[in-house]
Amino acid sequence: MPDRQPPGQIEAGPYLDRLIELKVFGQKPVAEPPHYSTDDGEAERVLAQLNRPPLRWVAIREDDGWTVAWRQPESSEDGESTATRYVRLVAASAPTRPLAICRAALKLVAARQAETNPGF
Repeated sequence: MPDRQPPGQIEAGPYLDRLIELKVFGQKPVAEPPHYSTDDGEAERVLAQLNRPPLRWVAIREDDGWTVAWRQPESSEDGESTATRYVRLVAASAPTRPLAICRAALKLVAARQAETNPGF
C-alpha cells in the first residue's frame, strides 16, 4: 500500500502529487493535481509554500541525482556569535530535482506535525 511508504521512497507520479496537494497545500485534490513531482516549475511552488523564516532550503546536485534539505538557524547560547549556523531538519534524495523537493517537503511536514502533536 503506497500510504505506508516512507516519504523518501515514494515514486514520482499522481499519487505523490496528490499527497503534496493534501499535505503541503492543505487542499483535497478533486481533479488531477499539478505535476509537482515531475515538473520543476510546479516543484518550485512547493518550495515557495514551505519557505517561511526561519526555514531555509538547499538543493544539491550530485552524481546520481539531487538532495534537498530543509534547515533552520541554530540558536547561539553565548549570544556573541554573529555567524549563523544551521541545523538540518530533514533531507531527501532522488534522481530528479522535483522528486527530491517533494520527498523533502513531505518529510518536513511530517516533522512539523510530530513537533506539534508529540505521541501521535
